[in-house]
Parts: sequence; structure tokens; C-alpha cells
Amino acid sequence: MAKKPEPSGPKTSSLDLLILGVLLLAVIPVIGGFFVLVFSPADFLLQARDYFEPFFARNLWWLEILALIFSALFLWGTVWIIAKTSYLNIKKEYFLDTLGKGRVSRHRSLKAWEQIKRRMLSEDQNDWKLAILEADHILHEIFKMSGYLGNQLDDTLEKLTVEQLSNLVEIKNAHQIRDTIANDPTFQVSQDGAYEMLRVYKQAFQELGLLNQE
Repeated sequence: MAKKPEPSGPKTSSLDLLILGVLLLAVIPVIGGFFVLVFSPADFLLQARDYFEPFFARNLWWLEILALIFSALFLWGTVWIIAKTSYLNIKKEYFLDTLGKGRVSRHRSLKAWEQIKRRMLSEDQNDWKLAILEADHILHEIFKMSGYLGNQLDDTLEKLTVEQLSNLVEIKNAHQIRDTIANDPTFQVSQDGAYEMLRVYKQAFQELGLLNQE
């Protein structure tokens, strides 16, 4: 009776088993250490503490002084950067934009500008005065939305340069007239004068991106 042919695949020799055993002996401690580190971090931290404790015990006093110095420097630097860069106002504007309120403010400003143009069609001087007051208010709102510091528009204008706003001098003059209108009910404004002031505000709105260039 003929023998069944033996499988022709590779055979596992004693040498192969020996090599596999050696590799396992080499890898198991590494794997075991990894699991100890991952699943028993307290032991690792305790060992690290025991290792570094003599060094910190000998040098603790000057390490504390160094930490205080660095903490003071970082705190001062943080406060200085925030104060100089309008960081908080800018972050607030980004947050409002995320919520959609920034776009709402811009939309509201555009609607107010349309209302200003309608007021100028009136024959009533009080409407012209209101148009100037509203234009000045819109400018202040734009600066606040852009992150410029200053509770009053006067404060903001003093921090600007002609590189940031080309008709800055005209805006300052228009704002002074606006203050006179607000504080003196008897102050007279002509329609042509009101149109000229609104032209100044309009130029600023265009440069600041509120209105399109015409």
C-alpha cells in the first residue's frame, strides 16, 4: 500500500523554537514595563520621586526663588500684551461673530445709514441734526466692533493715525460739531452743512469696510 505523501510546507525546527523563545524573553519585560507604566502610573511616579528627591532636597530654596521670578515675568508679560494689543476686545468680537451678533451689528449699522439718508430728505433741521448724531454713533460702534479701545469716540480718535483713517482730521472736526449739536439745542445746521458732514462720515465708513466704494 502506497504511503500518503507528507506535506511539502516548511518544518518547525528546534532552532526556530529556540530563537522564538529568546525573542519572547527579550520582549516580555518591555511589554510588562509598558503595562506597568500605563496601568500603574502611581508606581512610576513614586520611583521618579525617589530618584529626584535628593536633588530637590538640596536645591529647593533656589528653585523656589527661580520659579517665583519666572512666574512674575510671565504674569507681567501677559498683562502687558493684553493691555497693548486690545486682545480682550478682539476676542470678544470674534466670540460675537461666532454667535452671529457681529453680523447683526453690521446689518443694524447699514439699516441705520439708510435711515440717515432718509432723514436728509426732510425739510426739518432737527432731522439733519439727528442724521449727524446717528452717523457719529455708527462710527463709534464700528470702532468698538473692530477692537479699538476707548469708552468714548474722542478716546479712540486720539489713538488713530491718518494711516489708519485718511480723513482723521475731518472726522475729529465733525465729531466736535456733533458734540456741539448734542449739548446746544439752539445750534443751527444747514442742510448743505449736514450733507458735508455726512460725506466725511461716509468716507470713513467706506475705508473701514462698512459701505462699498462708489
